[in-house]
Amino acid sequence: MGILFGLTAAVAWAAADFLARHVSRRIGPNRAFIFMQWVGLALLSIYFAAVTPALWTTLASPLSRPARNAWEGACLAGILNIGASISLYRAFAAGKLALVTPIAASYPALTVVLAFASGERLKTMADAGIAVVLAGVMLTVIPGVTASGRSRLPRDKTERGLGWAITAALGFGVMFWLLGFHVTPLLGGALPLWLMRLMGAFIVVLLPLRRQTVPVIPRGSVWWPLAASALLDTTAFVANNVGLALGPVSVVTALASLFGALAVLLAWIFLGERLSRRQWLGVTLIFVGVALVSI
Repeated sequence: MGILFGLTAAVAWAAADFLARHVSRRIGPNRAFIFMQWVGLALLSIYFAAVTPALWTTLASPLSRPARNAWEGACLAGILNIGASISLYRAFAAGKLALVTPIAASYPALTVVLAFASGERLKTMADAGIAVVLAGVMLTVIPGVTASGRSRLPRDKTERGLGWAITAALGFGVMFWLLGFHVTPLLGGALPLWLMRLMGAFIVVLLPLRRQTVPVIPRGSVWWPLAASALLDTTAFVANNVGLALGPVSVVTALASLFGALAVLLAWIFLGERLSRRQWLGVTLIFVGVALVSI
């Protein structure tokens, strides 16, 4: 089941990022991020109110020591998520998207290392599958080179934003390990995300207030892709967290990271962006790796 939830998270995140690209170009990346946090929080709150109305009473009741530890871990994961997300957006603003994205998307490598260090052991075939999947993802999303072997990115752009991208990868890597080993086994997949969205919704609003600028509420048809992107992003996060609770953390994280490669495929299908031979090789490796993990 962990494999299914990991793949579901990858598909939903890819679709969410594809729509977020459109929204960001219309209202700006910072405003898109702020309102996606609020829409995601509203969707989860409606879900809990409709499906589990007794949840709010449960939250007010005394907690056992393991439950308190899980909530503390969820708060720490929320802080890591905010820091990593802000670092990622700063990387996008400072550097080239094609360079900083694969660096930030390399977070599963750290999560896998932490999972193994925490005692998680898999079959040899699954270990090989994870390695093949990660290699395929990097081949698919990493910038290409020209025939002379030089990067397609201008020399003066190659180092901008790298520090922020590495910070984002470290933050996401530790966050998903923390969720998988210390939070979701006790709190499930949706509840920690509600807390993280709550923290993010308020903190991202306080940041522009420090600069005495209030984000303007979007108007018009942009709300449809904005709401759809927030719904897909929330669905992906919940699926990923449920997968972390049910399956091996290293496998679920590696499969969820396929969203970067799937986003490249969506750009090829709907935007007419061409794929290089290296990218097609990466896509092939991904399918091979998924098959190895599933055996």
